[in-house]
Amino acid sequence: MVTGLRVMGLMTSQDNTNSLYSLSIQIHLDGLSFFTQNIHSKEVIDAQIIAFSTQVNPATLLTEVQNAFKDSLVLSQNFDKVTVVYSNELFTVVPSALFDPTKGADYLKFNTKILSTDHIAHDSIDFYDIVTVYVPYTNVNNFFFDTFGSFDYYHSTTIFTKYLLGKFTSGEDPQVLINLQGSYFEMGVVQHKKLLFVNRFEIRSKEDFIYYVLFTMEQLELSSETTAVVLTGSITKEDAYYKIAHTYIRHLTIADAEHSQIQQAQAILGSLL
Repeated sequence: MVTGLRVMGLMTSQDNTNSLYSLSIQIHLDGLSFFTQNIHSKEVIDAQIIAFSTQVNPATLLTEVQNAFKDSLVLSQNFDKVTVVYSNELFTVVPSALFDPTKGADYLKFNTKILSTDHIAHDSIDFYDIVTVYVPYTNVNNFFFDTFGSFDYYHSTTIFTKYLLGKFTSGEDPQVLINLQGSYFEMGVVQHKKLLFVNRFEIRSKEDFIYYVLFTMEQLELSSETTAVVLTGSITKEDAYYKIAHTYIRHLTIADAEHSQIQQAQAILGSLL
């Protein structure tokens, strides 16, 4: 079970809608992706990726998000449920037994730069006793609040970790999952139904990608000759990222997206919502 944060507010005229659709949005500093689903059938109605012309900073991110909403007719509709996922490096993962919600900044200050004004949020993956502590983009949250009223939000690492632990815990050998999303990727390792490692890496080239993958495997004493590595997200066998990974990793496969319409955007998110 993933327990995230829910921002509540008084709904406007959207309260009167009979919409049966949900909206899921993933936010990154170089763009956003979203898809809409029928709440009951889970049918994907629409899926899009919107790339910003350049990578922005948290202060100017709001303008890009607002522009995306102005330009997209899909995003101007009413929805019964809205879920926002933030993908940034401002996070850490903490065992539930060690987590104190009043000390969120203390968990983050050793591995990421935070400001005294930053709002610290957390998601709980209760069944596995894991908490993701992170900084959401408050200005963007306020925009979604004004637009939709109530909505749920999470960090992308929470969604990725839940997917990893739910799908890749069979067998005795360690298993590696990599979710490639253009300018970054998430990487997790599980063994004996336990999370050994999870992190997120910003990349600019296929060389960055393979360096982080092989370095992580080396530090965890995982052999590139024997360890199974599964790729998902925005990757195909024709991609340079796959080809360079295949050069160094013997047992490499690409997972089929559970919703083919959103394979390039949010396959993992789509399987969980």
